[in-house]
Amino acid sequence: MRIKTSLLALVIAGVGTVAVASLAPAAYAAENVVTVKALLVAKQVDASQPDAATWNKAPATKVSLQPAFPGHPAIVGTPRIAEVTVQAVRSQDRLFVRLAWDDPTANGKPSDTTQFADGVAVQFPVNGKANTPPFMGDVKNTVNIWRWRADGYAEELVAGGFGTATSLRAQGEVSGIGARSSQGWQVVLSRKLVGPEGMVNLKRFREIPIAFAAWDGSNQERDGLKAVTLTWQKLRL
Repeated sequence: MRIKTSLLALVIAGVGTVAVASLAPAAYAAENVVTVKALLVAKQVDASQPDAATWNKAPATKVSLQPAFPGHPAIVGTPRIAEVTVQAVRSQDRLFVRLAWDDPTANGKPSDTTQFADGVAVQFPVNGKANTPPFMGDVKNTVNIWRWRADGYAEELVAGGFGTATSLRAQGEVSGIGARSSQGWQVVLSRKLVGPEGMVNLKRFREIPIAFAAWDGSNQERDGLKAVTLTWQKLRL
């Protein structure tokens, strides 16, 4: 099914116009690119729970977030989340990504108008190439998005440009589990290395671009009002 622009078309970047996109080079220059190094586990392991013992061994990388480009006049405000701590575990057949960030207020039940849920998302270029536009990809270079929301909703999406985000909830295999910490949220997004047809095949890569986004519901953040990485970061598998 097609996801309406007002809900998910701007999941990672919030850019909707050529004029706004033209600001991207300056933003890229100002943002440092970091490398998240996955812990490689030779045997089968279940790291889907945020408090799984395996996470004590995985390297942690702090990733700075910036305000997403205001690609629509309705997007007004400043996102609150400035940083997310990222860890990754790669087992024989699955990738787990744990994201932790400061959020003193849990917001888990969205409504149509006044209440918005906390959330987080990661994005990969399906072809594994960094020249894929980090803002929802394009027709020839699609992106694969894994998204979690604090009401327990998790889904996998594919996009080939703005307004094309399509949910694969029926056949997608992404799992998302969140837990409250003393500071905020800890969330694990995971999926088999080889996903559904047309999704990123993580088994093909030893390093792949990755992007992040986070929403603070108590700050009225939703859709394009969010904190993001403005350019691709790196995930070493």
